[in-house]
Amino acid sequence: MFVRLCTFILVWGAICESESARPSPLAVPRCCPPQHGISAAFLRSHLLRSKTLPAACERQEPTVPWAPLIYAPARGTFLERGRLPPHWREAWSAIPECPELRVVLEHAAPYALLANNGSLLLRGATGALPPDRYCADVAAALVCAEDAEEPGPSKCCAAGRAFDGSRCIEDEALSEDALDELRTFANGSVVVGGWPSCAEGANYSVAGLLRTGRLVADGALELAGGKLPAGAWCAEAVKGERGESGARVLTCEELARALRPVRGARHALYGAGLAVGAAFLAATLAAGFALPAAHHALHWRCQTYYVAALMLGDALLAATQLAAEAVPPSLCRALAVCMHFLFLSAFFWLNTMCFNIWWTFRDFRPTSLERAQESVRLRIYMVYAWGGPLALAGAALLLDGLPADAAPALLRPRFGEQRCWFYGDLEILVYFFGPVGVLLLVNLALFLSTTRQLTCGLWRRDEVKSTSERAALGRVCAKLVVVMGVTWGADVVSWAAGGPEYVWYATDLVNALQGVFIFLVVGCQPHAWAALKRAARAAASCARAPTHAAHSSSHLPSCGESLTHTTAAPAPVPTAPSAQRLPMETVC
Repeated sequence: MFVRLCTFILVWGAICESESARPSPLAVPRCCPPQHGISAAFLRSHLLRSKTLPAACERQEPTVPWAPLIYAPARGTFLERGRLPPHWREAWSAIPECPELRVVLEHAAPYALLANNGSLLLRGATGALPPDRYCADVAAALVCAEDAEEPGPSKCCAAGRAFDGSRCIEDEALSEDALDELRTFANGSVVVGGWPSCAEGANYSVAGLLRTGRLVADGALELAGGKLPAGAWCAEAVKGERGESGARVLTCEELARALRPVRGARHALYGAGLAVGAAFLAATLAAGFALPAAHHALHWRCQTYYVAALMLGDALLAATQLAAEAVPPSLCRALAVCMHFLFLSAFFWLNTMCFNIWWTFRDFRPTSLERAQESVRLRIYMVYAWGGPLALAGAALLLDGLPADAAPALLRPRFGEQRCWFYGDLEILVYFFGPVGVLLLVNLALFLSTTRQLTCGLWRRDEVKSTSERAALGRVCAKLVVVMGVTWGADVVSWAAGGPEYVWYATDLVNALQGVFIFLVVGCQPHAWAALKRAARAAASCARAPTHAAHSSSHLPSCGESLTHTTAAPAPVPTAPSAQRLPMETVC
């Protein structure tokens, strides 16, 4: 009996102790009525009047759960998102009694609620706000304007860290440079730390250089394209960004898109030139297919693949340049992936062409190739010129699809985030200009070797004496400049050197109009024009001739016959095995 009594006393004491330790119910202010939330239009406001707030609350279906960031001082840690303390009770439509309310967006953790007393602690503030000085909602909190100072200039990453395009990384030098520049720019204002408040899941994007902006009295930043409100931007050094040095202004992707200036004259000129070049490349393909007799040639096949890949790449790039920001993000990413593969393929096929030309002129003692040998070499070229770009573009696409934290040591291309291409200069260097630069250096070496063979070999021969013959060989070398893609080197140089846009107008225009030059050298040939004329005469003859006309040995080819057939006497059928060998191919 005594034991039972003692046990009862102990249990009752524990119950009383737990009841006394349990906190009393706490009313946490909510801004809107149940199943309502502040509309997106009002969330973008900087200040709100207390009297207008009820009109800003709109019904939200389905109900979005309220999951604020809650800090438990007793534990020294944050509670799990979505888990409210059991003693909290939501007080609906509890608007603070103050004339003006400041909007503080929830994303990027600019504030936290304290679990023990329900007060709100703002980032950078010295004290917490009691429940009667704020109200909270799903996406933001509203605080009395006099209790929350205007947000000052903010450094995105913590001290000693810089931004690499996807996350903050350790970099003392860059971080100090950005902090010094921001302090000078703030002109005495307190510099705080933290990212701008954006919609949950939104990406951050570069809006411009910090030194090109102007800080106004309310903490907003004026840039060339518009104005960023206070708290909607931060400044940071971005590792890998080339061009002009200095801290960058980072803001929500949607705001950065709106502030991005209209494409300049260089982009419009480049887009128009690419469109014209793509049209001439299509004409080059048409001219090549009009000559069936040349379809067996190895160089013609390499040239056709090169022109086709370059034409498709130029057409897509022209569309993205002219459409500018009108391209949807998902389509922009898909176009960037396609252009990456097409341009890599074009440069790989150009490399095979240069090698094939060099191999033909290497010693002026070329031997004719049998069809079987041509087929073998073509298969080798195809494995190289299609397989190489496929491997590079496939690896880039695979890395781009990985989560940002899956492989932090690897550089991701980040297609379509800043534009319909790679994210920044470091990504372009690794995935595009690096491989292309190596190919162009090889092409340049092959061009110099081929030109040397022509100038120091053939020109020194006794057969080449007249000025006209030397001029003809000079034209051959000039054509090789176009056919072997020597001018593409200017594109790499303009990217690497940077500087004002007007300096590179000429080189950009030359590269954009590369299709025109290829057409003049490759497609605009006398035998191509002759084939087109024969095709036109055959079509006209088919249209005029009666359907019952008899065939004779002197009539023009019918619509079903080869358009390159002539009425010349047939060549004698060769009997030697050498008849199966093909003549040496040239490019001129």
